[in-house]
Amino acid sequence: MSTAAVQREVPRTFFHVLGGIFLAIIGYVLQSPTNKIVLGVFLLTSFTVDTARLYSQGFSRLIQPVLGPFIRPSEATKFTGVLAFNGGFFLAFLLFSKHVALASVIPLIVGDRAAVLAGKGFGRIRIGSKTLEGSLACLLVTILAYLFLRKMWPSLLPFGTIILIVAAVVGTLAEMLPRPFNDNLTIPLTVGFFLVVFAG
Repeated sequence: MSTAAVQREVPRTFFHVLGGIFLAIIGYVLQSPTNKIVLGVFLLTSFTVDTARLYSQGFSRLIQPVLGPFIRPSEATKFTGVLAFNGGFFLAFLLFSKHVALASVIPLIVGDRAAVLAGKGFGRIRIGSKTLEGSLACLLVTILAYLFLRKMWPSLLPFGTIILIVAAVVGTLAEMLPRPFNDNLTIPLTVGFFLVVFAG
């Protein structure tokens, strides 16, 4: 087990999950087109901040104390995953109904981070750049999240159990795709289109 690797992901995980829940609430609770406009503003803001960080050393130094713990070394000289993350939410609520959009971002909010933590902490069996352990964690956590939300608030996810399990499988497969695919985009889009086709 790589404890250090997992510990480095803890700040990013809190940011990812709490930010995802916040964006999902905005997308679901606000009426259309207000929800799309607000999510679009978040997307534009993340693009502006990331661009300024990359091209202005002064701005980069200014925000380093705030964003530094959430930025991986590989993202120091390129756009962070925040841009694609916000883009995934924006596209989900732009393209799909609220119920489908919400279901499509749940694997991104919880499953993706479960895959990262399990993969870095326990991953041994490689599948390209990912691990089998990480993918199984993604699948299990997504299924549990789906079933918990449907149990607590049935109106949020008006889909059958089998459909939700298959949607979790689709989201897991999307998370496993190698570069240049970005799972912040592939997860909500593939799950959303699956639900539109098979549960619409």
